[in-house]
Amino acid sequence: MSRALAWIRKSKGDDSDVGLEEQRELVRALAEDVASEVDVLDLGIHTGFSTMTRNDPAGLLDQNERVQNRVDELETGTYSHLVAWDDRRICRDEYFSVIQYAAKQGNTEIVYVGDVNDDDLTFDLKRRIERDTKEEEIKKSRRAIERRREKGYDHGRPRFGMTYDADGHYQIPGEDFEIVLEIFQYDRNGMSRREIAEEVDRPLGTVQNVLDRQQWYVKRSNIAESDSAEILDW
Repeated sequence: MSRALAWIRKSKGDDSDVGLEEQRELVRALAEDVASEVDVLDLGIHTGFSTMTRNDPAGLLDQNERVQNRVDELETGTYSHLVAWDDRRICRDEYFSVIQYAAKQGNTEIVYVGDVNDDDLTFDLKRRIERDTKEEEIKKSRRAIERRREKGYDHGRPRFGMTYDADGHYQIPGEDFEIVLEIFQYDRNGMSRREIAEEVDRPLGTVQNVLDRQQWYVKRSNIAESDSAEILDW
């Protein structure tokens, strides 16, 4: 059975941007044409930029939990099609290549309502100009990331169940860390990853990413001061 993800987003303050209502109608219609089931990711008015080209504590595309979950689902093959108005409605910077890669891993076909050049460059002329005007900002962001790496700090959005410490240097257990522990426990009890995803009510891709990074979670967890020591001590 085929299943499509209809991806809808409009940039803030861009009057030339295609409207939300038009996207909601036509993107949904195309999704229903290509697949028997349709899920909708309606971001409304939301930035199309990510932490790959912006240095912002919150609000960027790859910091949105709904986007993170959908990208995880694309990678694990949940969808046969990803449908959007055009590539710029999905994303406006290099994070688009991350989404493309996830779709490729999940054997998901990306289709558009509007006309998009079918090439490997992924960025149209307008996006290239937009990026060029922000080149200095991008360089500063990359230099900041490199300095964090040199000092051994974490960078990028926190992994599932984690948050940054008060200094913003390292990822530590956050609000959903108990779910991480549950995932580890269910895995040790012999449950399949799909069964675990159903049990903790999280996307299969999230469960897979947590289990694939068990040692990373162990390294960043204060086992000595946690009731989870027995679960994590392997």
